[in-house]
Amino acid sequence: MKATRLFILLLLLWTPFLLKAQEEETQDDRHFHQHEVDSVMAFSPDFMPVSYDYIEPHWIKPLVMKPVDTSMAQVHQYNPWLKTQNICQDLGIPDQAHQFMNFDYNREPGFSMITLPYPLLWVTQKDVKFYDVKTSFTDLSFTYGIVDLYDFNATHTQYFKGLTAAFDMHAYSNAGYFLNQQVRDIRINAFLNYEEPAGIYGFTVSYIFNRLKAQENGGLQDTSLFMHKAADALKGYPVKSENGRSVIMSNDLLFQQHVNILDKKKRYYGTITHSFQFKQLRTDYFDTKFDSTYYQHHFYYSTDTTRDTIACYSLINTIQWSNYRPLDTLSSKKYFLRIAGGLMHEYVNARIPHYKGNTFTLFARVHTRLFGVMDLTGRIAYSFGGYNNNDVVAAVGVEWLIQKKWNHRLGGNVSFYRNSPDYIYDIYCGNHNLWHHKDWPKQNTLKVNAFWTMMNYKLEFNYFMLQNLVRLDSHYDLYILPKSANVIQFHLFAPIRVKGFGLDINAYLQYSSSVALNLPLFVFKASPYYIFNVLHGKLKIQIGCDLMYNTLYFADGYDPVMHQFYFQRTMRVGNYVYWDANLTLKIKRISFFFRAGHILSSVVGQFYFLTPDYPAQGRNFELGINWKFYD
Repeated sequence: MKATRLFILLLLLWTPFLLKAQEEETQDDRHFHQHEVDSVMAFSPDFMPVSYDYIEPHWIKPLVMKPVDTSMAQVHQYNPWLKTQNICQDLGIPDQAHQFMNFDYNREPGFSMITLPYPLLWVTQKDVKFYDVKTSFTDLSFTYGIVDLYDFNATHTQYFKGLTAAFDMHAYSNAGYFLNQQVRDIRINAFLNYEEPAGIYGFTVSYIFNRLKAQENGGLQDTSLFMHKAADALKGYPVKSENGRSVIMSNDLLFQQHVNILDKKKRYYGTITHSFQFKQLRTDYFDTKFDSTYYQHHFYYSTDTTRDTIACYSLINTIQWSNYRPLDTLSSKKYFLRIAGGLMHEYVNARIPHYKGNTFTLFARVHTRLFGVMDLTGRIAYSFGGYNNNDVVAAVGVEWLIQKKWNHRLGGNVSFYRNSPDYIYDIYCGNHNLWHHKDWPKQNTLKVNAFWTMMNYKLEFNYFMLQNLVRLDSHYDLYILPKSANVIQFHLFAPIRVKGFGLDINAYLQYSSSVALNLPLFVFKASPYYIFNVLHGKLKIQIGCDLMYNTLYFADGYDPVMHQFYFQRTMRVGNYVYWDANLTLKIKRISFFFRAGHILSSVVGQFYFLTPDYPAQGRNFELGINWKFYD
């Protein structure tokens, strides 16, 4: 109740500012991009002529380039977990396992061995950026936290005579606060694109390396001891596993080449694109001298040590024709028709659990614009052969441009997924989990989305109908949703800008018809701040804070052995306000920040959990620097 009253008080305090912001908002204040701060806005005069978009490894699509963020508004949100756009439950510290509190469903065609619980951190080919840069661009950042937190990010992209190269690295280390909580990870991506001067042949090469090493303590043995502050130090609370740890590693190599079909008069007849991808994944869970009561719901045969492994690789080849080139930008014409279609072949070889198979996928996509104001999109993919035989992914969308000046749009999308569950849910043999040929029915999911946007404000409605969804239960066994589940969700993202004042609001209101699907009714994240100039504008100072709140609910638990969240109805979490304060200084393109995290941790009681048995990060302090170079 204290947390609820505090949350309501904070909203009331901000209401006059919100009303004033809406009254005084001007056109110049409205230039803001939802995911990356627009570098041409008044908050960021140091414009850099660099833009980017994410590539598609197989289902190529026209790019929509966005300017690189050169503002100071989100410098202190150095980790994706901290950003206002992302609301997650985690295991207490960043870069450990996490999942979004706002429900969503998205599935790519093809084989899936396991869905790792690192959606914000694990880099895939869909997370690779293609930069439009005239010469070179470099972005460096380093963060030090008390105690023993290190976060380093480096990005460099270079263009020279038709060749675009990019390198991106993220390294993170956190010693943790409780016993056996340390995490270390590194993620590296190298990208190269070239098209010869005649414009006939081009290629792209992208390589990704991910490695995560995490100590897995399984959470606290008795959360009531923590809530009542029974120990003098955080490392004094007993945990379920003092020696458990995970090592997860992946390699991902993509080679994409294309040939533009031109006649002697240079008339264009489309592009043939071939993509080859090699993916390798290995996960290992170790534990020694463990307490067998922690594994009481598991099948196991070793009494003093254990190791569970998943190891697989896949080879993917795609051939397709399109009437646009890879890395083409989206056309600004009033009328156009963009179509693409082809065949994908995927060979999978898994040693643990054993699987060898081939899957073929036929696919097509279309994008057309009518009357200069209406965009229609569609895509379909059908898989045959192997584990994913008869899988289907289909989607249609419409978007109406009401007013171009304010980027005022109205639209909707309908998506349908019929897919096989992750393979580990069909066959798995480990020290602690054992099932064989479950032969699950296809998972069927319907998603209906309607949205309204203006500038970068967004209001949307989502409806999900879920059937035959397979999950883990509280005994670490498999279950299927007994009935069709319906999820209704409303989402608001509002980036308010008035002169030096800014406020980003991200909120979800959602409801599930099935008690077998744990969702908070309301989740909220907000980042208010104020920026002012000193020393005749040579120094910019930002003072702000980040707030997060979610209603009380039965959050999913986490099983480190399977690297999966599971359904539980034992412990509720939520009804707690998380409040971080920050101070940022900017001189030209160098930004320094100080962040005081979770400053309420000892004020309103120690019941701050985002995942059952895993207390959230307590009060913490971080210092960081960010430096951008151009030319």
